[in-house]
Amino acid sequence: MDKKTQTYLDFLRFSLHEKAELPHSTYDIDWDGLFNFGTSQCIRGVLFQGIKKLKSSGPHPTTEQLGQWLAYLAAIKKANVQVYRDADFITRKFEKETGLDSLVMKGQANAMLYPDPYIREPGDIDLWTMASTRQVIHWARRHDPKATISYHHIDVKGLRTPVEVHYVPSFMGNLFYEWRLRQYFKKEKAMQFGHKLTLPDSLGSIGRLCHDFDCIFQLSHMMHHFFYEGLGFRQVIDFYYLLCSMREIDKSIIARVKRLNMRKFTAAMMFIMHDVLGLEQDKLLCEPDHKIGTMMLEEMLTAGNFGFHDDRYDFSNLPFWRQYLLETYRNLHFAKTFPSETVFGRPISRFWHAAYKFWLSSTAD
Repeated sequence: MDKKTQTYLDFLRFSLHEKAELPHSTYDIDWDGLFNFGTSQCIRGVLFQGIKKLKSSGPHPTTEQLGQWLAYLAAIKKANVQVYRDADFITRKFEKETGLDSLVMKGQANAMLYPDPYIREPGDIDLWTMASTRQVIHWARRHDPKATISYHHIDVKGLRTPVEVHYVPSFMGNLFYEWRLRQYFKKEKAMQFGHKLTLPDSLGSIGRLCHDFDCIFQLSHMMHHFFYEGLGFRQVIDFYYLLCSMREIDKSIIARVKRLNMRKFTAAMMFIMHDVLGLEQDKLLCEPDHKIGTMMLEEMLTAGNFGFHDDRYDFSNLPFWRQYLLETYRNLHFAKTFPSETVFGRPISRFWHAAYKFWLSSTAD
């Protein structure tokens, strides 16, 4: 890692802790570079919390640079207001039309854990419901006849914010451990509904996951993105604030992590939580793994949010078989550490995913 990038990480840690002192390493920080770093990781709103803490006598952006930050912060807030409204609307609409409960995963549910509910850069709305897979698809197709069926969700258009209605919260590359994950989701599903969050400024309300369940879900989601798209700091900071919000860490979480074969990934994530972001020791799920965590950190810094800034691999416009080969080649770099996902997982499950999607699509109409 170069000195500039380390400086950006130091400033990120400073931004996350209200009472932290500005690190000496950031005294000559490249403010334009910090803005670009925040853009690649989708965390400009978080970094601005650090800028707001700067003293007038110390280092700070120029008036022009500050104006750029403020413009983007206003845009992020406006986008959040719209997504909050859409999340409230789509959950009420689903519940009214089906009589079944629904909740929002990730996204705006995570944003409500931040110290300011408007600083997280929003994306789409991930809805999970008490409906069956068939009910979800039929409901989505009534509102959007061209709704795209994916392996674990269906995309629905019609609102300003894209919506993904999930049949299952997430999945894994290894089919055996995915089966275990699905069994866990099925067992705990009914207990996730009925927990309401009141949105800021009278923008409505949404359902949310229980924190213990959310830990497992977000770990599996981050693990999926790390191997198959790219993991950025937006998702990691979501998880940071989730852990911060938990009064105590239930030992059953790490037992579940081990059963799902996510122990190494979780230990690496705890390194990033503690050594990079400064999370307190008593909030960690397990002992950090410095070696794997450092490797994961370097990959995150290179790939950026969802891998959009990774110029090593270009998956665009490739046919299925070339995407498959390139993805397999990329993941083999992690084979020694994560063989169940990269060797015995995705290279096999990719064909099952395609077959299952085809079956869902062919029987949906």
